[in-house]
Amino acid sequence: MTTEKSSGCLLAGDIGGTKTSLALFGPDKGNLLPLAEKTVNNDTASGLEEIIASFLGEQTVRPGSACFGVAGPVINNRAHMTNLPWTVDARGLRQRFGMRSVILINDLVATAMGAVSLPAGQLHTLNRGRPDHGGAVAVIAPGTGLGQAFLVRYRGRFLPFPSEGGHCAFAPASEQQARLLAFMSRRLDHVSAEQVCSGIGIPSLYDFLRADRPGRVATRGTAGNGDRTRAIVEAALAAGKEGDDPLAAEALALFVAILATESANLVLKILATGGLYIGGGLPPRILPYLTAKAFLGDFCRGRHRQMLARVPVHVILEPRTALIGAAAYACAFDSGARDRP
Repeated sequence: MTTEKSSGCLLAGDIGGTKTSLALFGPDKGNLLPLAEKTVNNDTASGLEEIIASFLGEQTVRPGSACFGVAGPVINNRAHMTNLPWTVDARGLRQRFGMRSVILINDLVATAMGAVSLPAGQLHTLNRGRPDHGGAVAVIAPGTGLGQAFLVRYRGRFLPFPSEGGHCAFAPASEQQARLLAFMSRRLDHVSAEQVCSGIGIPSLYDFLRADRPGRVATRGTAGNGDRTRAIVEAALAAGKEGDDPLAAEALALFVAILATESANLVLKILATGGLYIGGGLPPRILPYLTAKAFLGDFCRGRHRQMLARVPVHVILEPRTALIGAAAYACAFDSGARDRP
């Protein structure tokens, strides 16, 4: 990397539980198209500094500021990641890479900022609804974990807020889910929504269904070691073919039912009449199961079911949403970001 002055550029990052994506954006705040980008698996690096150093070493410009969406609660510009043994400290990163400013935000805050600017072609709509254009917007994202965030409108722009709602207690919405809670309670002292509605939760759903119906046989990949979540999803998507695994299909159907209920809970808690965006790595992969019929039946329940039926629901298809959102956050809220030299 050269040492020429080029501080108008912004470094943005999406630091997840499994992988990290980085991108450089130019000084034009109206154009959030990356100049360069890279995604790496976190298990190949000792920490975020190593990934940033490697990425910047391949570039010919030096960013003057940075904004990173991090999978975990951010307190005083520092984060202990939830599903990864990393601590990310903005001050240390600023000093290490000589930048004017470094901002850490929750990864779902980044996803929320990116979601509201996506074109229709990067969304899969489950319910068009009737949006309240002055209402709050909710974002829920089952990936490695279960992220949640929301936005409110203030003086013509969105203000994003983080949430750790995915770690609230799981509340069963059916007799089957009550049995699931009992099953999980024998394994864990606290069963959160994330434990049954995320990538780490998919194998637990599968194991519960096997235990709930003794005699059901699992296929080797879904029952064994390795990446069981991927194996279960692939088996579910292959349902109906020779050698398929019906339990995998049932696990994804149960996952969608729980996601719908948890989404409705989030919408009701913040009165998100402006819409719901479903992000994360899982939903785009399981669209055959995440249908309007499967989702809305569990989403539109209770005393306010008619209000819930009016809420637009979109699945985010753009994998770089959080990355774009981190850049958008810096442009909107960091007065030092991307100033021209």
